[in-house]
Amino acid sequence: MGRRILIVIAIAAYVLFVMGNFVYSFLLMERNVNMAVGPPTSYSNNVGQTLNTWLTDNGVSTSLTVQEDTLSVIEEVNNSEDDIRDSTALNVGFVAQGVNAEDYPNVVSLGSISSQPLVIFARAELGENLVLGDLDGAEVSIGVPGSDVNTLMTDIVNIYGFTSKLDLRSQPTQEGVEQLLAGEVDAIALLYSIRTPIIEELALNPELTIVNLDRAAALAFELGYTQPATIPPSFISLAKRIPAGPITTVAVELTVIANEYLDEPNILLIAQQLSVLDPRMNLPTDQETYPNFVGSQFPASDIARDYYNSGTPTRYSVFPNTLISWVWLPLARTITVTLLIWAAIRFVLPFIQSLTAGSFITLRRLSYLEKRLLEGKPLTERQKRKLEKLVASIEAQNVDPDQKIKERALSLLGRTDEVVT
Repeated sequence: MGRRILIVIAIAAYVLFVMGNFVYSFLLMERNVNMAVGPPTSYSNNVGQTLNTWLTDNGVSTSLTVQEDTLSVIEEVNNSEDDIRDSTALNVGFVAQGVNAEDYPNVVSLGSISSQPLVIFARAELGENLVLGDLDGAEVSIGVPGSDVNTLMTDIVNIYGFTSKLDLRSQPTQEGVEQLLAGEVDAIALLYSIRTPIIEELALNPELTIVNLDRAAALAFELGYTQPATIPPSFISLAKRIPAGPITTVAVELTVIANEYLDEPNILLIAQQLSVLDPRMNLPTDQETYPNFVGSQFPASDIARDYYNSGTPTRYSVFPNTLISWVWLPLARTITVTLLIWAAIRFVLPFIQSLTAGSFITLRRLSYLEKRLLEGKPLTERQKRKLEKLVASIEAQNVDPDQKIKERALSLLGRTDEVVT
């Protein structure tokens, strides 16, 4: 009776699992892409606008918000499976700073898309061939707290030991640019891809100069999440030979992040668009092909990684995205679990039973049956069948230590003539 109850419970649990997969796929899977990007002058904003158009053209409901505080974006993208059901919850963003990925277990990387150099512009009247240490007492705009550039500049100033030398101003990037051009601050730090229009605009301004970071290799090593970088002469403007000489600095990987529960076809669409971004946005010293997962810090999204390695999966080239979301994914999960259950029943359970033939449980069972016989209670047919299986399993293994158990089982079955004396 107990065995039948267990079988019924197992079947019911399996049916609920199958039904739950389809219910989740139809009702709860997050199909909206809600993306946070940096300020309008940033590369992440440019990429976000492109992604937004691409997703909309492919029938995906999207929203785009500007948010400079990257740490807040990561926290919002790190929604739980329950929270992401909110159709307005953020599920895609950009990050270019050091983070502890363990604090954000629901965030995955869709790939790093560029190496963004730190470019510091200062008023030319402060001098030529400046390094950061030359900006003694200068007011430097470094973006809002929690932003990539604010975090990086704060770390750099602390590592260099310039805490008392620089007057750091935490303010929106656009406001900082306006104040620099108006002469209200002395310098501004930008963490943008090198071909971003604002970089060229400021570099061509004769009233501004670009500041070097000396000992960049050592600085990058101390920071841990950056790489030393060099902007070659004339790389910003070949015609006007800007910069006139090499600029040494550090660079951070710009990574696209997403919530791990975002609908798989949407992740594939984003990966497809990321793979055709303009490679000229990267520094010439970059050795990696973008997108990649080098320096992304967060674990890679399986579907994005497989796409970059092998192209579009066959199922997506055969079936429409909607069918993949609503039928293929729950069916694939169901088949996988079914195969695991079958393998467990077919191979694992018999193996475990063979290992436990002489176990404490078996000995307890024999003692219980022997006690029943002493009390004059006959064995049931089911108990006899189990004893027969026990004897057969011991004979099949031919293991000496099980002979005592075998003799006890044969005695219970009344087959005392088979007991070896």
